[in-house]
Amino acid sequence: MSSNDIKELPELLRRLRQEDKNLRVFGADSHQYKLGQTLAEAELQSFEQKHKIKLPEDYRLFLKEIGNGGAGPFYGLDLLEKAAQYRDLSKPFPLTKATDSYSDEELEEWGDRDEYPGVLELCHQGCAIYSYLVVNGPAHGTIWNGREDFYPTELSFGRWYRRWVEKALRTLENEPLMDKLALGMSKEQILAAAGGDWQERKALRNSIYFFEAPEIPAQLELNEDKIVIKINLWPFILAQP
Repeated sequence: MSSNDIKELPELLRRLRQEDKNLRVFGADSHQYKLGQTLAEAELQSFEQKHKIKLPEDYRLFLKEIGNGGAGPFYGLDLLEKAAQYRDLSKPFPLTKATDSYSDEELEEWGDRDEYPGVLELCHQGCAIYSYLVVNGPAHGTIWNGREDFYPTELSFGRWYRRWVEKALRTLENEPLMDKLALGMSKEQILAAAGGDWQERKALRNSIYFFEAPEIPAQLELNEDKIVIKINLWPFILAQP
């Protein structure tokens, strides 16, 4: 992601704040789309020297020109110092692939996963799951999701953040489509009314099917004839990057 892409984020965030006045996006009631004070170049250099690292360029530019902590995916971004406080950043993050791709022996060699070095605990997703930004090691600059296990997203900080904003905006824009959905509709009528890439999956209960589409904030229940028998509106907008 280029510096121009990072500089476009404040306008996208302004649009999201405007569209989500009722704080429907998950975690928005925590950060309320507010950003922390930006960091000066001297502060960034001091942090990097202290921890013997180089921050990823897109995240560094975000801290310098947009904000330190606040509005972001899930419950929002932690302040830089807080994100670093439980990790040894001077040592490399050991992973290059998901933890379930390694042997138990390899994982034991790297020690407690709660203490893996080289990452910032960037934001809390809930249920003790975090988004991590690698600042040291071969996966430098990428976002990982983790709790007991760690999984790469293959996304840079800037791409991850922008995907959250854009996904939240698209889902909010689709909320008026919910007025077009009604009990008794067929799958074909749903597609005609709402569009989207709907997928069907069997529910645990007999003869019930779920019908869902990314960025359309409802889960429909269908009977064996594939007719809508229940509409479950999302209680909030989950815009997972």
